Amino acid sequence: MSAASAALFVTGAATLSLRMWAVPLTVITAAGALLPPLAPTLRAVWSRLMPDKQHLQSVHALDSTVEELTFIVAPLLGTAGMSLTSPPWTLVAGAALLPLAALGLSRLLHALPAAETERASGSNSATGQGPIIRSPVGQGIVVPIITLGLCAGGLNVIIPQATAGFSGVTSSGYSFAAFSLGGLAGGLLYGRRTWKDSLRLRYTVSTLALGAGALVLAACATSPWVILAAFCVGLPMTPLFVIAYLLVDERIHPSRHAEANAWLGSGYNLGSAAGAALGGQLIDATGPRTTAVALAAVTALAALLSHRLPDESSQTTARDQTRDNASLEP
Repeated sequence: MSAASAALFVTGAATLSLRMWAVPLTVITAAGALLPPLAPTLRAVWSRLMPDKQHLQSVHALDSTVEELTFIVAPLLGTAGMSLTSPPWTLVAGAALLPLAALGLSRLLHALPAAETERASGSNSATGQGPIIRSPVGQGIVVPIITLGLCAGGLNVIIPQATAGFSGVTSSGYSFAAFSLGGLAGGLLYGRRTWKDSLRLRYTVSTLALGAGALVLAACATSPWVILAAFCVGLPMTPLFVIAYLLVDERIHPSRHAEANAWLGSGYNLGSAAGAALGGQLIDATGPRTTAVALAAVTALAALLSHRLPDESSQTTARDQTRDNASLEP
């Protein structure tokens, strides 16, 4: 998949000079569709490399923080590459990194023992054969991440609209950088602390913090303080991802970790696309303040859904009962 995706990216770079813009658009879209699930696979491996829960939390925080750094560094490298060479060659250079990353992850997977395949708990519907997103556990884990994507997508249209009123659209980049910096700071703060509260409670509180950030955005949507509001929206972003990965490790059967982590990444991307599309329509109809309030309301609903996740203790008891029953079967 990585080789095919990289080849299509190179083909798309070669067609960028064509007058028919639909050709490179189609080729690059196909390249994106063939991107291998490197991130979900890596995050499924962490639980096998780090059996200690505190170490697992730290490594997920580091993973998400490094990923957030790429959203700051990659645009800068892309701009530098286009300044020194050209857009096609910059795209080719980025595509060349993809097979190397896939090869490194593949070698790591071959060196690890096989994933656990014991029978899943009967009480955990997310470990069954149906789609994870259709189970209560899966929805409780994935929906807050979809809401995070909605907020990020909404920012893509709220920030330019807000900055146009007092400093010009070109200053929007400072607020977008503040959003990413908020995620970076939140990840560092979360990863350094030893938490005693349950993952469910932390997930609910982080989702509510996202809604609070959206309310701050609504209050500052027409002033230069929008840059601070973007930072507040970004603060719970990395903790939400880290807790979601830990919940996958805690609530989802190991054989389905990669699938669950893929749902998290896809849910964020789908939410981001929907937030930008619907947010643009809502801004045209009501303005940026009402759009931010609507995002806060959706976030409150997601927090309610995450709070309805089953207790870890009840799942552990049910899992033990299932294993005891299985040992009595002839």
